[in-house]
Amino acid sequence: MESHGMSLRCHKKYHQCEVCGSEFYCEHELKNHMATHIDIKNYHCEICGKEFTLNSILKAHMNIHIGVKNHKCKFCGKKFTQNGSLKAHMNTHAGVKNDKCGICGREFIHKSDLNRHMTMHAGVKNHVCEVCGKEFTQSGSLKDHMNMHAGVKNHECDICGKKFTLKGHLKAHLNMHGGVKNHKCDICGIEFIQKSDLNLHVTMHAGVKNHVCEVCGKEFTRSHGVKVHMNVHVGVKNHKCDICGKKFTLKGNLKAHLNMHGGVKKHKCDICGKEFMLKDVLNQHMTMHARVKRHKCEICGEEFTRSGGLKAHMNMHAGVKNDKCGICGIEFIHKSDLNRHMTMHAGVKNHKCGICGIEFIHKSDLNRHMTMHAGVKFHVCEVCGKEFTQSGSLKDHMNMHAGVKNHECDICGKKFTLKGHLKAHLNMHGGVKNHKCDICGIEFIQKSDLNRHMTTHAGVKNHVCEVCGKEFTRSHGVKVHMNVHAGVKNDKCGICGIQFIHKSDLNRHMTMHAGVKNHKCGICGIEFIHKSDLNRHMTRHAGVKNHVCEVCGKEFTQSGSLKDHMNMHAGVKNHECDICGKKFTLKGHLKAHLIMHGGVKNHKCDICGIEFIQKSDLNRHMTMHAGVKNHKCGICGIKFLQKSDLNRHMTMHACVKKHECEICGKEFTHSGRLKAHMNMHAGVKNHECDICGKKFSLKGHLKAHFNMHAGVKKHICGICGNGFSSRSHLKRHLGIHAVAT
Repeated sequence: MESHGMSLRCHKKYHQCEVCGSEFYCEHELKNHMATHIDIKNYHCEICGKEFTLNSILKAHMNIHIGVKNHKCKFCGKKFTQNGSLKAHMNTHAGVKNDKCGICGREFIHKSDLNRHMTMHAGVKNHVCEVCGKEFTQSGSLKDHMNMHAGVKNHECDICGKKFTLKGHLKAHLNMHGGVKNHKCDICGIEFIQKSDLNLHVTMHAGVKNHVCEVCGKEFTRSHGVKVHMNVHVGVKNHKCDICGKKFTLKGNLKAHLNMHGGVKKHKCDICGKEFMLKDVLNQHMTMHARVKRHKCEICGEEFTRSGGLKAHMNMHAGVKNDKCGICGIEFIHKSDLNRHMTMHAGVKNHKCGICGIEFIHKSDLNRHMTMHAGVKFHVCEVCGKEFTQSGSLKDHMNMHAGVKNHECDICGKKFTLKGHLKAHLNMHGGVKNHKCDICGIEFIQKSDLNRHMTTHAGVKNHVCEVCGKEFTRSHGVKVHMNVHAGVKNDKCGICGIQFIHKSDLNRHMTMHAGVKNHKCGICGIEFIHKSDLNRHMTRHAGVKNHVCEVCGKEFTQSGSLKDHMNMHAGVKNHECDICGKKFTLKGHLKAHLIMHGGVKNHKCDICGIEFIQKSDLNRHMTMHAGVKNHKCGICGIKFLQKSDLNRHMTMHACVKKHECEICGKEFTHSGRLKAHMNMHAGVKNHECDICGKKFSLKGHLKAHFNMHAGVKKHICGICGNGFSSRSHLKRHLGIHAVAT
């Protein structure tokens, strides 16, 4: 009976609810059920405050708070806290959808999903995004939307690993892997994987473009189209070719590029037969046949049939050169120019002029060349009126007026206006001289230099200096000559820093540093670096002095020497020392002064061994050893070796002492004596004895000191006959006699 009773319990429900008709096995189950109809909730959760009609339901609810999941799915192993949740989950495995929407007919597995779905039909959006203000009917949709702002992507594709923020996006993505296209456009027949893509596509047929680019004003049917288009303006290129690595802004451009690697040309022009890989390129090509130029340059007004032609043209204005030769490194604005340039490296010249026989690599070059033979010059410069056969030559010429120099030498960095000038300049680096003068034999790198040189032989001087009237064979000669009047010195010696007006002067100056003297005087044997210096020197031996000073009557063999001499009368000192700033009237005086800064003493006395910086100082010194004193004082009879010493001596007799020491009041006839005297106050001792190393403030003291080493006693005491090496010693000695008396 027991077993029979159990079988009855398992198969029959005797207790039925009068309210809803639900049946139960036991009476107490029916009582518990009736409490739900009465809505008496005596049991409440202490954690969240939720109320329940039955204690058993409260216990099951508490499992949610403590995280106990006792109900496990036997199919996938997922665990649940409540048995009802497990039952609902099992429906997902069985695919049973018992809850259907009465409005749109959509079916759901869980009733809760149906309830959420119904809020969409009601249009109630109580959940608002705090970031962008977008409204949602469900809180879950808001949470997913917030993940988009935060960049959280929790849904990953198991096939390719791509991650998504929304689960729906992942589902749509998985359809792409399946490749199933169930949604077809009724107008053009294009099929789509997702219905949303089809809906967006249909808007294109409708021609509605509500999305406008704020930068250029271009209109799009989809907001996504604007977003992708903005990458063009900001230069973002996210689509990369796996074959060559080239990057593209638009995915469609990448696809078209991949067709180029395949080499398939499916699109053929019906007019000229040219084939293209892309239909868009064919369409652009057709505009050339139609001669429709819709793209206009805003800078110069030139029109183009294609937008690509306009873009390439704009690079010319911007000076952008993106195409570089892999052989010589020259950069080009247009790829077509690079392609033509590469034929130059190949060296093939298939186009020959029938008149002069010159060969060209490009047919276009031959065509331009033929206009030269025709002599037609349609292109006139508005600035100077010069005429040209080609428009390109006029453009290059206009760059000269504007000072634009776009052609740069890769070796030294010098820039040129004309490409031909750059080529000629490169020959200079090569050092090849193919052009020789038939008259004097001088060779030149450029033919133009030879032509200019020939004018010197012809003696034609058409270019005159407006300041002094000097004539020149070349206009460039006048320009360089004007630097003399302006005092501009652009050429500087890298060794000593001296600046020159003419580059030729700098070149001659550099031979001085090299020290090579190939030009020797046949009379006195003096050698010179430059032949011009020897020629000037020979006029001295001839004794012809045609240049006379109008102030003092002094005569000179050269006009340059007279000019320098006149500067002495005028007090003009144009030659300044770069080291100490001292100025000189004569260039030779500056040279001698610079040698003093160097401190090199190359001139040595063979008698006493004293060394001198300048040879002139040695020559004066040698007269001391010779003892020849040709300069005699007319007052006291003292003789001097040099005339300058006699002149200084005469100021002593005149008793004119214009130079007074500010410290002790002592007066001197010469400024040099005062300077030497000031060194004594300052304690400066620049005169050192080469024998014992003792230093002196005055040169005279050093000379007297030398007499001690040599044993020379020129100063004799008149009382006792003793000799002394210096006059000061004699004075001290005479004091002894004075005390004795």
